[in-house]
Amino acid sequence: MVNLAKNLPWCHKYGMSVSLTVDEVGRIVLPKPVREALGIRGRTRLKLEMVGETAQLSREAGTTGPVRRRGGRLVFAGELPSDWQSGQAVQKMRAQRLKR
Repeated sequence: MVNLAKNLPWCHKYGMSVSLTVDEVGRIVLPKPVREALGIRGRTRLKLEMVGETAQLSREAGTTGPVRRRGGRLVFAGELPSDWQSGQAVQKMRAQRLKR
């Protein structure tokens, strides 16, 4: 679990209370300081745990990598495994697309 308080500006470390609204289809919007503190970007998987009568939200371990926006596109900018074969990966993705 990520310690939210250590990543927030000092003014938020001593308690952050925010009212959120659930829309018609059940979605909520997390405030930007919360998303930044947890490292949440688009498509990040989160874990919701009920603790007593409260909901505890955390980022799932290992679900986000170093993703950056370049030229309007999201790209992976992290280290690749030593056995990574980009040609095989491209062929696999193309085959999956053709099945659709």
